[in-house]
Amino acid sequence: MADQHDVETTGHQWDSEEGYPLKEFNNPLPRWWLYSFYATVIWAVVYWVLYPAWPMLDGYTKGMLGWSMHQEFAQDSKAALAQKKASNDRLEKLSLKEIARDNSLLQHAMSGGKAIFGDFCAPCHGSGGVGVKAGGFPTLADDDWLFGGDLDTIYETIDKGRDGAMPAHLQGAGGAFSEAQVNDLTEYVLSLSKRSQDAAAAQRGDQLFHGEAGCNGCHGDLGNGSIKGTVAGSPAPPVGAPNLTDAVWLYGSDPAVVRASIAKGRTGHMPAWGSGAKETGKRLTPLQIKQLALYVHGLGGGQ
Repeated sequence: MADQHDVETTGHQWDSEEGYPLKEFNNPLPRWWLYSFYATVIWAVVYWVLYPAWPMLDGYTKGMLGWSMHQEFAQDSKAALAQKKASNDRLEKLSLKEIARDNSLLQHAMSGGKAIFGDFCAPCHGSGGVGVKAGGFPTLADDDWLFGGDLDTIYETIDKGRDGAMPAHLQGAGGAFSEAQVNDLTEYVLSLSKRSQDAAAAQRGDQLFHGEAGCNGCHGDLGNGSIKGTVAGSPAPPVGAPNLTDAVWLYGSDPAVVRASIAKGRTGHMPAWGSGAKETGKRLTPLQIKQLALYVHGLGGGQ
């Protein structure tokens, strides 16, 4: 214990007890710690000199290197825009099918199309194109298409818009048929997806569907829509008449909803976003429509 009296102290002593007074030693810090501390001080001074560091009354110190985060961001943005322009130039020159065969270019187009979809299409068709039955906005993620799901047709739909009309059949709604006849038509339509509860009514509805009501003129002789359907053995034009034989329903498959569609009719309108854009006050460029068409086609239901 006698060796402790040789250790340097701060001169501070808490008591005066003889023998072993309580003193505050002044033990030096390890050299490695001191050298590390001095190195950080030197590094800080060098950093202050080379880079922007200190706020001033009229701005800030610029640093000897002349570097700034804003400048680096501007340079990176310029490089990204240049790269994007090169890809966009290729998109403008190539056809939709050619773009679809180039995976890297397709991914670039779809990334842009996703952003455009979120801004212009998602409010009606929902995020990811899931559709909204309450408004009659179709899902874009299945393989059930009213006018066609190939790339060129999707482009045309976005560019020029679409209009569809299901006329009212009930006399009280402007049609020509009675309540009983509308009920028969409803049963026949339900029978196409094997959901009819009245075979006799469905048989009567069959006669109306292919006869006086003329529903097959749009929906096809088999009720499988204007894309796949036939009228008197001839291909029907795609007028937007849906397929009535599957489980995909634009407004819902409940019998009451189906009857309401037949009785009171339905109207659908897809605004034009390209060459025919007027009502929206917004117009997409041909390049944006290409990107959007490729994105919609890639949602899972493109033909």
